[in-house]
Amino acid sequence: MRKLFQRGALLGGFFLLAATATAARAVWIDTDLSLGSPLREVDDGYALLLALRAPELRVVGVSTSYGNAPLPGTTARTRKSLGAFGSALRAHPGAASPNELDRATAATAALSAALRKEKLTYLALGPLTNLATFLQLHPEQAARIDEVVMIAGKTPAATLGFGPDEKFRIHDANLVKDPAAVRAVLASRLSILLVPVETSSRLMIHADDLQRLEQSGGAGLYLAKRSRAWLWFWTHVARTRGGPIFDALAVVAAAQPKLLQIEVRGTSFDENGQLIVRQRGGREVRFCSGFEPATKRFVLDRLMDR
Repeated sequence: MRKLFQRGALLGGFFLLAATATAARAVWIDTDLSLGSPLREVDDGYALLLALRAPELRVVGVSTSYGNAPLPGTTARTRKSLGAFGSALRAHPGAASPNELDRATAATAALSAALRKEKLTYLALGPLTNLATFLQLHPEQAARIDEVVMIAGKTPAATLGFGPDEKFRIHDANLVKDPAAVRAVLASRLSILLVPVETSSRLMIHADDLQRLEQSGGAGLYLAKRSRAWLWFWTHVARTRGGPIFDALAVVAAAQPKLLQIEVRGTSFDENGQLIVRQRGGREVRFCSGFEPATKRFVLDRLMDR
């Protein structure tokens, strides 16, 4: 009887693992990762490792874009980070500038090949040039993208200011770097989830968090060692309490959406070209307005090597 029970437990565990693997959400990550470049944003690195560590997700491909750094730099650093994180995935280089909108690249070819095999969710962590180009070149495959999660958009009252009196201001970077690409993606019929800077900036890493990551070793150590200068910049120049890991919240949106407050909103461009999110009117999207306190713990637990 005991042997039968043990066999049943093993079979049950096997089928549970199989079901989990089957249920994992297939995602494509498009990134302008600059992890390791002095004083450049490191949040793409956190997002990439988080996605690779999430059993709810199955990363089927990674493409690179200009943005936080020129394309050769983001591609090289993405490839190095993938290796450090224990992934055999390749990084497919895409557009080097917004002027390359509509030009076929290794990134658009690889995404097309992946979509021929299965539907997937697209995590846009940088400018949207690669995605907009793909939609121009392969419109027949657009319906194969279940959802686009992008870091962009703002509510009318958001200043994108940080530190004392919000004197340190940033812009809606992924929009500013290629407004035409954002317009093209919004003009499509794709389901879109906006994770704006005003929300994602509240997910912060502090000095003690970096210490914990370093002590965990492996990928956590690799990530933390390359985040020290960045954290210094945010706490001493912007004078914030910590460093925001904006792009990591896009991965949370794909892996654990129940941790987020998501609402249906309307979007439109104002006279200054900003993508404004309002209660109603304009292009309908889903909008992340907040997240649960448990989100920070969820992220850190997944990032640390056990």
